[in-house]
This record gives sequence, C-alpha cells and structure tokens, in this order.
Amino acid sequence: MTPKSAQDDLAFMRALVDTHGGFQRSFGEAYFAAGLCYGVQMLLHAIQMLGWIGDGAVGLAIGLGPTVVFITLLIWIIARGSRQPTGRGVVSRAVGAMFGAVGAANLALIAVIGSVAWREQSLTIWLIYPCVVLILQGMAWMVVYALRRRAWYGAVAVGWFVTGVGMALAIQNAPAFIAIGGAGFIAFMLVPGWVMMRQPRTA
Repeated sequence: MTPKSAQDDLAFMRALVDTHGGFQRSFGEAYFAAGLCYGVQMLLHAIQMLGWIGDGAVGLAIGLGPTVVFITLLIWIIARGSRQPTGRGVVSRAVGAMFGAVGAANLALIAVIGSVAWREQSLTIWLIYPCVVLILQGMAWMVVYALRRRAWYGAVAVGWFVTGVGMALAIQNAPAFIAIGGAGFIAFMLVPGWVMMRQPRTA
C-alpha cells in the first residue's frame, strides 16, 4: 500500500462517517421549527379544552395552521440550504433518507387510518395516527443512533417511543393525551432541533 492509496482510503472512510455540519444545522432548524409549531398547537388545544377558545374557524385554524406554518418554514429552509455548498457523507444522506421515508409513511398513514376513522366516524381511531407517527420518529432516531452511536440520539428515540405509547394509553383522556404529546414535541423535537442548530460547521 502506497502513502497515496492510504490517504485515499482514509478520505473514503471519513466520507462514510462524516455528518456535514451544514446538513445538521439545516435538519436541526427544520426539526426545531416542527417542534415549535406542533408544541404551540398542543398548547392551543389545551387552551381549547379549557373552553377559552371556541371551535369553528378558530378550531380549524388550530388544527391546520401549525402545519401550514411548518411547511412554509420547511420550504424556506430547504431553499436556503440548496444554495449552500454540499459535501454530505453517506451517514448524512442515510439520515436524510430515513426521515424522508418517515414523512412519506406519514402521508400513507393519513390515508389508511384517516379513511377508516372517517368511515367508522371514530375520533379514537383517528387519534391512533399521531401515536404511530411518534413511534416512527422513535424508529428513525434509533437508526440514527445505530449509525452515529451517540447516546443522546438513543435517548431521543426512547423518548419518542415512550411518548407514543403514553398517548395511546391516554387516548380516552383528552387532557392527558394533549399534555403527553405537547411534552414529547418539546422534549424530543424542539430541544434536539435546537441542539443540532448549534452544531459547528464541521462535526
């Protein structure tokens, strides 16, 4: 093995495990935005449960508004990131692909669970959807932990699993359901997003 080939092999290994700092920050911004939007949504649902906010147009805004805001922010984050130099390693691409797949699965779950809930006119069936979404988040973070072997990634994964199961157990108790979901979005989406946003340019 020549010194040149050894350097090439080392560069290849670095590319395999590299998590580009810019990617982490962009992902963190998106995750932070999602945690903020849906955390606020849970807070507004709690206020709604107390009777301080009515249903009708306001209730519809609470239901759809956070998603509209998040999608708008996500488009802006992606557009801004596309203008920055790339250089993501294999692990970064795998992480991006994993969360992209989770997003696609969420859309399929809306069709599956939503159609059954609509046919059966059952709110309980529909509330299974957010529980499953959080379990999928935990699955994605477990894969990230397996790739990067950082303890806090595993902790986030376990946190999502606990949150999803906790919401399922409280599915007939609306205040508890909302409280558990809100705590999960803050602890396991908002906070991890903030941490990743603070990553240095190279990690």
